[in-house]
Amino acid sequence: MASDFLKFDNFDEFFAHKLDHDFLKFGHDLDRVGDALSDLFSAGLKFGEHHLAQDFKHAVDDVAFDFIKLGFDTLKLDDVLHKFDDAILKFTDQTPAVNVLAETGGDGGTLKLSDDFIKLDTDFQAASFEAIKLGIDTLKLHIAGDGANDSFIKWAGDLSDFSAGLHNVGDDFLKVGEDFLKLGNSSNSETIDHAFIKLGGGALKVSDDLHKVSDDFLKIVTDITRSGDNFGTLKIDQLALKFGDDFHKLDADLHKLNTDVGALGDDYIKLAGALTGHGQGGGATTNSSDGDALHQLLQHAHDFSLL
Repeated sequence: MASDFLKFDNFDEFFAHKLDHDFLKFGHDLDRVGDALSDLFSAGLKFGEHHLAQDFKHAVDDVAFDFIKLGFDTLKLDDVLHKFDDAILKFTDQTPAVNVLAETGGDGGTLKLSDDFIKLDTDFQAASFEAIKLGIDTLKLHIAGDGANDSFIKWAGDLSDFSAGLHNVGDDFLKVGEDFLKLGNSSNSETIDHAFIKLGGGALKVSDDLHKVSDDFLKIVTDITRSGDNFGTLKIDQLALKFGDDFHKLDADLHKLNTDVGALGDDYIKLAGALTGHGQGGGATTNSSDGDALHQLLQHAHDFSLL
């Protein structure tokens, strides 16, 4: 078993920091989407006033590419998260007290970590592809004239699908967070228990944020759809003026999600450190200079990758 833990230590040394890095990119991508949508509708107002079609087109392109980038970065995050989840499952299989909890549930219910991880993995991938599809269809938005309503309604439909995808991922983080909280009283190690509890609480915050953002997107979908039904031809400047508050709320909620996602990535690092300490027999979180250097390196890579 000791050799297995050493393998686990080597694994989480890199992947925990990589996971933190990818969570940071995921949160920042979502934050950029909110900013880009706000800029889009600001450009829409200017277009209505000054006919600055070029500014509007540039804003549309920004939204489109930000959604596409979000989709691809989410796929990368999902890949690393899946690998780290496998490592957690390996730990629970090797730890008798945790293994018993996973089979019976601490409160008489069933705790099936693998099922919950698989569901999160599946829904994360689905949301990724919805984001990419939404980005591609954003490029097809018309400003006015023939096809304007069809383009906006199609875009609203894509936005609705993306909203549903985020809501599913929020449900998954809720379930996984609850699982981690249950694991937080089972390892016979105060350090590991605290790390699981911290990770569970972080996952619950992200779950709540994702549900709020999903509701914000759905509200925008409803706004656009009803406007098409009630007001004839949809015009971007009219939508921007009428529903600007909805986009500001979305932007604010995405900013909070960005903050909590970043904190969640750090929680995974702390769990990895706790498990590393457990494997060494000390039960303490590792804070080696090599680990700090790796974290700093990944942080710099993250900063440059967002330029």
